[in-house]
Order: sequence, then C-alpha cells, then structure tokens
Amino acid sequence: MKQFARSIARFVAIALLLLMAWLQLNDPDPLYWVTVYAIAAMVPARRLLPVQISFLWPMTMGLLLAGLLMSAPGFVEFLQEEPLTNITGTMSPLTRVEDAREFLGLVIAGAIVVLYRH
Repeated sequence: MKQFARSIARFVAIALLLLMAWLQLNDPDPLYWVTVYAIAAMVPARRLLPVQISFLWPMTMGLLLAGLLMSAPGFVEFLQEEPLTNITGTMSPLTRVEDAREFLGLVIAGAIVVLYRH
C-alpha cells in the first residue's frame, strides 16, 4: 500500500509540473518557463525513462536557481505592495504579480525536484 501511495504521489508531481509547463505556452517568454517545468518533471519521472541522465538533477537545479534569482526581486516588491492573497488577481503592469507567480511556481518545482532527487 505504501508503494502504491508513493507511485500516485510521483504521478501527481509529474502531472503538476507538466501542467505548469503547458500553462506557460501563452507566456510572452515561454521558452525558459516551459523548459524549466518540463525538465523538472523529468526528475520524478527519471525511473520511467529508458536511460539514466546523470546531469539531469544539477541542470534542473541550475535552471530553477536562475529563475528564482530573476523573479525574487519582483516577488519581494509584490509582497511589499500587496498581500499574498492578491496573487490570484488580474495581471497588471502596475504590480509584480507575474514575478510573484513565477517565483512561487519555481519554489513548488524546486521542492518536487529536491524531494525526488534520489
């Protein structure tokens, strides 16, 4: 039963990351965002892949760290201007909601990648 629960959790993690990648297709700069979420999905899926990719984890962490560094200032600015509950609000050029969403998405992806590192 424990193994079944772990398999379901792995599938949910993969599906969530692939959904996040798919949602980025309409972003003004989709290449980075689709790539980072799709590659992050490969970390929990690596046991299902026909070959082992030794550089997958460090490459994924590098992409995640780069995105976190890019979006962190906007996330902090967003938190200074608005409550976190406004993250689900409409996009506006006057707010940093996009940076906040990007930052939190990368935190979620990073947590999954760290959880499934081994």
